[in-house]
Amino acid sequence: MEQEVEFPKEKWETFKNIKKSYSYAKESKKNFIYYIIVSIILCVIGAIVPIFTAKQILNISNGVWEELFYSSIAVFVLEIMRNIFLLIAGCNETKFYRTTLKNIQIAIATEILKTTTYEFNKKSSGYFIERISSDSGKIADIYLNICDCLTEIITNIGILVSIFILNKFIFVFYLFFLIILFLVQKKKNDVFQKNDKEYRKKKERATSLVSELVRGAKDVKVLNAEDSFLKESEDRITTAQEWRYKMFFTSRTYQFVYRNLRVILDFTYIILVIFLIQKGLLIIPTAVILFSYRNQVIYTLDYVGMLMEYIKDFNLSANRVFQIIESEAKEKFGTKHLGKAHGDFEFKNVSFSYEKDEPILKDINFKINANETVSFVGKSGSGKSTIFNLLCKLYETNKGEITIDGININELDKDSIRGNISIINQSPYIFNMSIRENLSLVKEGLTEDEMIEACKMACLHDFIMTLPKGYDTIVGEGGVSLSGGQRQRLAIARALVQKTEIILFDEATSALDNETQRDIQNAIQNMQGEYTILIIAHRLSTVINSNRLIFIEDGKVLDIGTHKELLKKNKSYKRLYDLELKETNK
Repeated sequence: MEQEVEFPKEKWETFKNIKKSYSYAKESKKNFIYYIIVSIILCVIGAIVPIFTAKQILNISNGVWEELFYSSIAVFVLEIMRNIFLLIAGCNETKFYRTTLKNIQIAIATEILKTTTYEFNKKSSGYFIERISSDSGKIADIYLNICDCLTEIITNIGILVSIFILNKFIFVFYLFFLIILFLVQKKKNDVFQKNDKEYRKKKERATSLVSELVRGAKDVKVLNAEDSFLKESEDRITTAQEWRYKMFFTSRTYQFVYRNLRVILDFTYIILVIFLIQKGLLIIPTAVILFSYRNQVIYTLDYVGMLMEYIKDFNLSANRVFQIIESEAKEKFGTKHLGKAHGDFEFKNVSFSYEKDEPILKDINFKINANETVSFVGKSGSGKSTIFNLLCKLYETNKGEITIDGININELDKDSIRGNISIINQSPYIFNMSIRENLSLVKEGLTEDEMIEACKMACLHDFIMTLPKGYDTIVGEGGVSLSGGQRQRLAIARALVQKTEIILFDEATSALDNETQRDIQNAIQNMQGEYTILIIAHRLSTVINSNRLIFIEDGKVLDIGTHKELLKKNKSYKRLYDLELKETNK
C-alpha cells in the first residue's frame, strides 16, 4: 500500500481546512446560523441558571422562603426554555450535518471517478472506502462540535467569573488546577492523535482485504485459499486492533492520571475551605456554592480537551480527504464538444506502456471508417485490449495521436468520447441492483420498450421473464446470482440501451455457450452498417465475417485485411487460424 503523504503542521492548518470544507456546508448555512443563534441563547441560559441555583442554596441557608420560591420559578422557566432551544438546535444540527455529509461524500466520489486509471490501480479499495465512509463524517461534524464546545466553555467561563466575584482565593485555586489538568489533557491528545494516524493506515489495509474477500469469495473457495486468505485477514485485523488497543490504552492511562488529579482537587479544596473559614475569609454557604461549581469548572477543561481532539481529528480527516480532492492525478480532457460522432477512428504512430521500459503498443497505425465492423485478432497479451483502453481515454498515449472524426481525442471533452462509445468487456461489472436499474443507470428516462428491445437483441429477455420479479430482480453484487453468460448478455444489453454510434466488444462473447454466441453474432450482424463496431475475439471463427481484421502481434500491426486476404498473405495469421481449427476438431 502506498505510504500516505505527511502534511506539515502549519499554524493555520485548521483555518485552511475549515475554509475548504465550508464550501460543502454552504447549502445549509441557514441551519448553521440558526444553530449558532440558539447556541448563544443556550450559553446565556447556562450562565444564568447557576446564579439562581446559588441563590436557592443561600435562601435555604438563610431561611428566606419567599426569595427561594421566586428563584425556583426562575430556574424552572429557564430549564423549560433550555429544553425547547435544545430541541430547535437538534433539528437544525441534523439538517446541517445531513446536507454537509452528503455534499462531502458526493465530492469525494466525484473526484474518485476522475482519478486516472493508472493512479486508481495503485491504491487499495480500503484507501477510498475509509475516506468516503469515515473521514467525511469527521469533517461534517467539526462545525457543530466546535459550536457545542465553545457554548459550554463560554458558559463555564461565566461560572469562573462568578467564583472570582465570590472568593478570589478559590478562583486562584481552581485556575491553578485547571492549568495542570489542561497540560495532562493536551499531552493525552497529542499521543492519541499520533497513534490514531497509524491506526487508520492499518485499518485501511484490513478494510481493503476484507472487501476483497467479500467480492472474491467464489474465487477464494475455488482456489482452496480460505486458510491463507483468513490468516492474512486475521493478521491485518489483529495488527489494526493492536494499534487501536495501544491508542486507547494510552488514553486510559492519561485518563487515570487525570481522574486522580481530580480526587486530589476535591481533597485539597476541603483543606483550603477549612483554612479560609477558620481565618474568616469564607462563610459556609458560599463554600457550599463554590464546591457545587467544581464540576462545572472541570467540565470547562473537558470541553477544551474535546475541542482540541475534535480539531486534530478533523485536520487528519480533512488532509486525507483533500489529498484525493486536490490530487493532480486526474483524468484530463479537452474542451471541444462532439455531439453525435460519425464514427471514424485513426491511430497515428501510437506507442504506449503501462510501466517504463515495458512497451505494450509500438508505433501502430490504422484507420477505421464509420459504420465499419473491424476485428482485432492476435495472441493473448499482444495489446488488443490496450487499444480499446486508449480509445476510451482510460489511459494516455506515450506517443502518437488518436483521432475521432478527425479530431485528436486530447482536444475532446469527456462526453464527446465516452458519450459516443459503448464498451462491453470480457468481465463486466454488474451492480448490486435490479436488472431494470442496471439498464437505467446508463440512460436516463429509459422506456420499457427500449429496455425490452435491448434485452431481446442481447438474447436475455426470455431468461428475465422466467424470473419471479422479472426486470425488478436484484442480481447481487457483481451479478453473483447470474451465470457468466447472463452477466455478459446483461452488459451487452446495458451497452445497447445507450445507442451510441460506436460499440466495442472486448471478448464479450467468451463466456457464452455456442448457441447463445450464435445469437449474439446474429445480433451484431444485424447492427452492421448502422454502427461502427470494433471487436476483440478469443476465437477467430467468430469474427471472420468482419469487414476487416487487424492482426496484432507483440504490440505491432502486422497486417490488415479480410479473413480470406490474411489467410493468403500472412503466414502468422494462417498458423494462428489453423491452430484454432485443430483445437476445435479435437
